[in-house]
Amino acid sequence: MERPRDRYRRPPKKPNYQRRGPRKKKQFIKKFREVIILDILLHGHPEDDKPTWSKTPIAQVITLPDFVLYEVKVNKDADIKVQEKNTYEEFTNKNQLRDVIKKIDYDDLTNTSKALLEPILENEVINYEKEFINFFNNSTSITPRMHALKLLPGVGQKHMWDILNARNRQKFTNFQDIIDRTSISNPSKLIAQRIVKELQREGVKYYLFSKTQKYE
Repeated sequence: MERPRDRYRRPPKKPNYQRRGPRKKKQFIKKFREVIILDILLHGHPEDDKPTWSKTPIAQVITLPDFVLYEVKVNKDADIKVQEKNTYEEFTNKNQLRDVIKKIDYDDLTNTSKALLEPILENEVINYEKEFINFFNNSTSITPRMHALKLLPGVGQKHMWDILNARNRQKFTNFQDIIDRTSISNPSKLIAQRIVKELQREGVKYYLFSKTQKYE
């Protein structure tokens, strides 16, 4: 039998599981990815409003060969240097780096990171020469009017046909071969500049090398 006071009791509220906007994808770095330290902020990011004593040291890094920028927590006692390179797994095993804070864009980089980015990339493009030679040998048209080669800074119609005619005669074997047989004087620098442009993202419609957009 229902008691009088029960008939005025409100039914319990159902929990509201409705999301407020899309859930953000959690960022992480695969353990076998190579990582290069661009800058170390021992007192956290300058734009962080937390008191200095409570800020977590962070590092701005770029991963290879997917060319994506991240901010990662750094252990306070870590012996780690700018431009140091290792796999993410090795950095964490040595208690140097911890978990990823977030993926960042070029505009989030410090002045130190921006200054180091292009020369570091140019050096790493040389280290990954085989992959980029494949680009010069096998790249195709993206649209009926746009070839992928023309997305490289400074490569216009004349340079494009110069590269295509040379590779049709014989595939390129290395960067020096491109320099010797075409009008391109520094292919590794052109690729590094294109990666920087893709990280800057402004006005970029096609991504040849960086996975920065894909990881969002």
